[in-house]
Amino acid sequence: MDDFIMITLTDIHIQRLHAEAARLSEEADRRLATAEDTDDSDDWDAWKEADGIATGYKLALQDVVREAADPEPAPPTPTLTYDDWRDQYRPIANTVADWAPFDGAMFKTYGPELDAVRAAEPACIWTLVDGDDDDMYVLSGCHLVDRLGYFITERPWAGDEPVEILVD
Repeated sequence: MDDFIMITLTDIHIQRLHAEAARLSEEADRRLATAEDTDDSDDWDAWKEADGIATGYKLALQDVVREAADPEPAPPTPTLTYDDWRDQYRPIANTVADWAPFDGAMFKTYGPELDAVRAAEPACIWTLVDGDDDDMYVLSGCHLVDRLGYFITERPWAGDEPVEILVD
């Protein structure tokens, strides 16, 4: 017998999906137009960037579907302070950008910095997210919703349970 999963998208998931789709579509169209307007037929950089955006679009859709499957997970209680997390997992410096927040360790959510995050070991990727009441959290893994940036750490997080750190 075939197994299947039924996923219900809430209004907020649909809104997020449409907003992300519109943003990615506009960016891809802009980059494709730039590539078409160049006189150099060998200029593949703009085409590669547009293809990367399309890949980002696909990943964003997959993330929305994953979140829709479990739309209201109970947030774990932060067990570490930010300083304890930094000492334990040791975020690496962002060498892609000249200047980065969080003592040079945060990576942006687009461009070459996002490429560096995608190339990292998945268990070493952390996401800085905007929480309720103007709180910020560092979550284990790569997340799209409410993301402010990413960290890559020397040490991976282990286990099946997500790790959440409140940033003071």
